[in-house]
Amino acid sequence: MTIPKPTLQALYFILALIALVGGVTIYPLFRGPNLLVWNILPKPTFWGSWQVPYPKEGIASVLVGSGPDCLWFLSGICVLRCLWYRNLKMQKLYRTVFYLVAAGYNLGQYFRLIPGTFDLLDVLTISGVALAEATVWKFFVGREI
Repeated sequence: MTIPKPTLQALYFILALIALVGGVTIYPLFRGPNLLVWNILPKPTFWGSWQVPYPKEGIASVLVGSGPDCLWFLSGICVLRCLWYRNLKMQKLYRTVFYLVAAGYNLGQYFRLIPGTFDLLDVLTISGVALAEATVWKFFVGREI
């Protein structure tokens, strides 16, 4: 079954929006009140009132801890795939830059050049998302172009 190119491009945009909203939603529902962002921005008074209890170990902990970064990363990749859908050379260039910025951000946290907490699990899960997305693109979407 062949999906028309404009439809695939629109699906990538929709996936980008869903991933972005999903990553943002995890914070008020599952994360604690002591986020680094509240050192920069004022914490809303409602923060923490919607907390959903979850097991603090195992896969739930990984999803809550690394999930937002993975979803934001996926959102960025999908936006780049959507914007440069027909120009594969430019798409590859921008995706490479995006990957390097994401890796640089995490390395910057490790070397304390960027505020935040370095977590090797974040790097590994983001790499897994990049690999999974690239695999889907290569075997399912890329064949349609």
